[in-house]
This record gives sequence, C-alpha cells and structure tokens, in this order.
Amino acid sequence: MTENKSMAKSKIAWGITGAGHFLFECVEMLCQLRKADVFLTRAAVEVLAQYRLWEKVQQSGHKIFQDIGASSGPVTKLYGGSYQTVVIAPVTANSIAKMKLGIADTLVTNLFAHAGKCQIRTVLLPCDIGEAAETTTPNGDKVPVHIRAIDRENAACLEKQRDVVIVRNPAELNSLIKGVAL
Repeated sequence: MTENKSMAKSKIAWGITGAGHFLFECVEMLCQLRKADVFLTRAAVEVLAQYRLWEKVQQSGHKIFQDIGASSGPVTKLYGGSYQTVVIAPVTANSIAKMKLGIADTLVTNLFAHAGKCQIRTVLLPCDIGEAAETTTPNGDKVPVHIRAIDRENAACLEKQRDVVIVRNPAELNSLIKGVAL
C-alpha cells in the first residue's frame, strides 16, 4: 500500500501556532479536509481572530483543541492510533526553535514531541524558511520579511529528524496532503 493510500484512512492532527504568514492558505487546506482535529496554541487563537479566520476554523466541522491548561491531554490521542499524520502549519520560528531544543510547553510543541515519541510522520510548514518572504498583515498590507539565518538553521535541523518533513510553501504542503483525510 502506498503511503498516501494508507494516510487517507486516518485522521490528521493539524496544529497551528501564532503565525500570520501562510495562514490563509493553511486554513483553506484545513477546511477542505474531512477528517482532521485541530490543535491551537493561545497565539494561534489570537492570530486567527486578527486575520478574521477564527470563525472559519470553528465552522470547519473539525474538533478543536485549544491550549488552555498546563497539561496537554489531547495529544495522548496520538498513542491510541487516532492519527497517522501530524501537520503543523503554519509554524512560527519560535515554535520551530522550541521543537529543535525539545521544549514542549504549548499544546502544539507537545503535539510535535509526542508525535516523535510515537514515530508519527510530522509535516511542518515554517514561516521562516528561505532567504526572504513577502507576507500579508491582518489589514491586508503586503510587507517584506528577511529570514534570519538562525531560523533557517533551526528548520534544517528539524528536517534531519526521523519522521519529520519540512515543506517550504503551501503548494508543497497541499500536494503532500492531497487525498489525505478527504
């Protein structure tokens, strides 16, 4: 059985951190999926509201887990085989740095850590990848962003980990998950 066919039979755990870059595209992909649970950091909830996407995520029909407590109970579903794939998109440079160092102090960094412990394939779409980017602010303005070397290095380090896939843009993510959980 090919990887895509086996992934199509299971649910995706989709994490979102507090990034605005790639957020519109990621929410659109997420809303196209039928079988996904959504894991949100506190910053993700704030940013989704700022970009006027919070209601769209709520209306997606997906179960939503928010980072509201000190423990991260929902990630224990990884151990029961509920998910074959974890997608964290978009993911901030802050969360990428925490993941690289093994820090699991938010719902989504915990999701990443436990996915690794369960050897579940994890796909990351870092906001800070490449040399430079143009991003959209909550009010719709396009602004240039210089990507720091440390942020590129952290993403490259994660890419070397077992079961971690780094994608560089929403189109690459979309082609990777095409047919998954539809």
